[in-house]
Amino acid sequence: MQERPWLSDDQLRAWVHYLGAHTLVQRALERHLHEAAGISHAEYEILTRLDGAPGRRMRMGELAAVLFSPGSRLNYRITRLAGLGWVRREQHPTDRRGLYAVLTDEGADFLRGVTPGYRQAVRRHVVAPLTDEEFAELGRLSRKLFQHHLARGD
Repeated sequence: MQERPWLSDDQLRAWVHYLGAHTLVQRALERHLHEAAGISHAEYEILTRLDGAPGRRMRMGELAAVLFSPGSRLNYRITRLAGLGWVRREQHPTDRRGLYAVLTDEGADFLRGVTPGYRQAVRRHVVAPLTDEEFAELGRLSRKLFQHHLARGD
């Protein structure tokens, strides 16, 4: 019996294009943030998550979970952002082991300054090449993959 290929030719082409597009978009956004603001995409996401949180603060464990980031990597990035004055750590008032990451006023000001350029970069690299219908389909398919992996606990 002949073994079935892992992907059909059409599936393989789609997979290779997906991988390439993902890599190039990530690279373009990373490059934009590095050149425009001296930060990584992961650091930008930390700042935006904190900015959207109540009181501009999140427990470190909660932040790691929503970023799908190991605690040690998040701790490294928080230390860097704290060194820049954009984030600070605060002790939880009742849990001695609990720490919060808190976006400072300086961090919020920095984020407000860098966000318009980031949004333009997202529009240029992701939205502009697609029609409105294609972008909606990209959103639908991405949501489906995201929910699938969340349900599996990946």
